[in-house]
Formats: sequence, C-alpha cells, structure tokens
Amino acid sequence: MPLKALIDEVFSDRDIAPGDVPRLDLYMDQVLALFEDGFSDEKRAPEDKLLTKTMVHNYVKEGLLTPAKGKKYTRQQIMQLLCVYHLKQALPLSDVKALTGRSDVDFEACYGRLLFAKARTRELIPPLLLEHLPDDPAGDPDARLSICLALSAISTYMRRLCEQLIDHAQP
Repeated sequence: MPLKALIDEVFSDRDIAPGDVPRLDLYMDQVLALFEDGFSDEKRAPEDKLLTKTMVHNYVKEGLLTPAKGKKYTRQQIMQLLCVYHLKQALPLSDVKALTGRSDVDFEACYGRLLFAKARTRELIPPLLLEHLPDDPAGDPDARLSICLALSAISTYMRRLCEQLIDHAQP
C-alpha cells in the first residue's frame, strides 16, 4: 500500500468529543462502552481491548485516576481517564501518574486542548511525512525499515520532550 494511503488511514482516526461524554455519572460497563465505541478504529486487531475493568482498577490503584464514587465515574473522572488513555500510548505509567494523578488539573480543558492539537497535527504532519519519506515502502524491506526507523526516532524525540516537561515541572 502506498505511504499516502497508510498516512490517510492513520490520520483519519476519530476521537471522543467532550460532548460525547454524558453529564451523568457512568457505571464501569458504560465507561468501557464509551471507549469501545469512540476508539474502535484504533484497534490493530478486532479482538484487541482498548480498555478493561482491570486496567481502570489498576489506574486507580496506581494513582493515575481518582477512585469511583460508589460504583459510578463522574464526568471529570472520565475526562481524566481519556487523558490517561492518550498518555499511556507513549509514556510509562509513572510519567502518566505525574501528569494525571493530581487534583489541581482541569481534565476537560486539557482534553479539549488535546483535540485541538490533534486536529492541527492532522493538517500539518501528513504533508511533511510525504515530502520526506519514500512513497511506496510495501515491496521494499529496506524502505519499510528506513521509514519505521525514522518514525521511531520522531516518536522518541516526542517522548523525551514529554519527559523533560515532567522532570522540569515546578513543584
């Protein structure tokens, strides 16, 4: 498959908009259904699980997410969980905890800024990648490896920048 088609597929992901999150508290099964419906396109394989009860319980246990009140999760906790979900794609849980395991953060506002940044990224990054990477890596293992190495290096730079932001935060 040509690189442009792959980029188009990857950058056409959809997000859970803040308006998609009910203003009512949700039970665990409802939270899981929200994530499954909202992020199902991100699965590599159909049987993959994006979020499980065990994951949520572990996030609470590790201090990444505040505990449910009774058996329900508030809108703020769901926004917090959305932030955890995105951060854990690139950062170790200890770094995610440093960012989300706090009570002084407006998770809905931060999540809204994430969606704005993702929209800008979808506009700016694909043309840049197409300009600098070979167009058809499918039949050439060297080209495929070279592209994956380049993308991995970009990912490493972004992760390291996150680490610097976390490590140099004011107490």
